Amino acid sequence: NGYTCDVAEGTCTKGDKTEIPVSKTIQALKKIVQAKIVVCPGGQSECPDGSTCCKLSSGQWGCCPLPQAVCCSDGEHCCPNGYTCDVAEG
Repeated sequence: NGYTCDVAEGTCTKGDKTEIPVSKTIQALKKIVQAKIVVCPGGQSECPDGSTCCKLSSGQWGCCPLPQAVCCSDGEHCCPNGYTCDVAEG
């Protein structure tokens, strides 16, 4: 989609024009009762509505505060839907 996220710089860009901050994934909460939630794979963890479950480097699930986000392979960062993570720079 033409977007690249540079986790070292903390930004996602499209060419040299659009720049937005990279989001940091946080650990998922253990299953609790909420009106709207995102259940992570395996059903043991969940994230708030409007967020995305991402696998952390620890192997546990974390919550990216973006809907339908791209989870970066470093298990620590996430980018908006349609962006690509550049973890080699970070």
